[in-house]
Amino acid sequence: MGAILAYVFHRIYLLFLSKLKNKTVTSLLLCFLVFLLLIIPGIFLIKTLVEESFVLYALTKQKLATGFFSNCENAFCQALRDFSKDPDINYKIQEIFKATTSTIIKQGTGFLIGIPRLFVNLFVVFASMFYFLKDGEKVEQHISHFLILKERKFNFITTRLKEIVHGVVYGYLLVALLQGALGAIGFLLFGISSPFFWGVVMAFLALIPAVGTAVIWVPASIFLLLDGIFQNSNFLIYKGAGLFIYGLAIVGSIDNILKPKLIGERAKVHPLVVILGILGGLIFLGPLGVIIGPLVLSLTLVVIEAYFHVEDN
Repeated sequence: MGAILAYVFHRIYLLFLSKLKNKTVTSLLLCFLVFLLLIIPGIFLIKTLVEESFVLYALTKQKLATGFFSNCENAFCQALRDFSKDPDINYKIQEIFKATTSTIIKQGTGFLIGIPRLFVNLFVVFASMFYFLKDGEKVEQHISHFLILKERKFNFITTRLKEIVHGVVYGYLLVALLQGALGAIGFLLFGISSPFFWGVVMAFLALIPAVGTAVIWVPASIFLLLDGIFQNSNFLIYKGAGLFIYGLAIVGSIDNILKPKLIGERAKVHPLVVILGILGGLIFLGPLGVIIGPLVLSLTLVVIEAYFHVEDN
C-alpha cells in the first residue's frame, strides 16, 4: 500500500521536489499531507457513523420496549402490526435485535482493541511510502539487477506494471466518484437532508475496501421507513422503500458492474482477471485484497507473458 500511494502521488512529489530541492524533506512533507488527507476525513466519518448508529440503536430499543406499531394507524402499519403479533415472529425480531446488538458491541470492542495494531500498520504504510518516494529509482534499479532480466523484458514488465497500477487506481477512483454522485442524486430525490455532504461521504467510503456506500444509504432508508411508520405516513414509507431499492439497484450494483470493466480496459487486462483478483484477494488477504488481488494476479500474468512472448535484445 505504501508503494501504491507513492506511485499515486509521485507527480506531486516531483512538483514539491522542484521547489524544495531535498528528497528527504519532500518525502516527509508529502507523507504528512497524505496522512492528514486520509485520517482526518476517516475520523470524521467514524464519528458520524457511530452517532447515527447510536441514534438508530436507541430508537429501535425504545420501540421494542413500547411496541413498534402502537401509535400508527395506516394500512401498512396495521399489516405489520398483525404480522408482528405472531409469537414466533415477535421472538425472531427480539433475537435478531439481540444478535445485532451483540455484533455491534463485538465489532466496536474489536476496533478498540485493534487500534494499536492499526497505528503499527499505518506506520508501516507511511514509512514504506516515504522510502519509495525518496529512493524509488534506486529500488527499480535493484529489482532489475535482482531479476537478472534483459532490458527489453524488464522495460516491458515495468511499463505494464505502471499501466496496471494506473488502471486499478483510476477504476477505483472513478467508480467511487460515480457512486458518490449517484448517492447524492438519490438523497436529493428522496428528500434526505444535506445530499451533497452525504454524496462526498459515500464517495470516500467507496474507496475503503469492504465498507462501501451501503453504510450510508441503508440506514438512511431505514430511518425514512421507520419515520413513515411512526408518523402514519404512507408517503414516507414509500420513500424509504424507494431509497433502498435505488441504493441497491443503482448505487450498489454499479460497483460490481463498472469496476472490473473500467480497470480491465485501463490496465489492458481481461475483466475476468480483475474479478478473480478482487474475489481471490478478498478471500486470502482480507479487505485490502480487493486492491492488491488484481495487482498481484495481473502482474503474475505480465511476468509470464514477458518470459514467453517478449524477445530478448
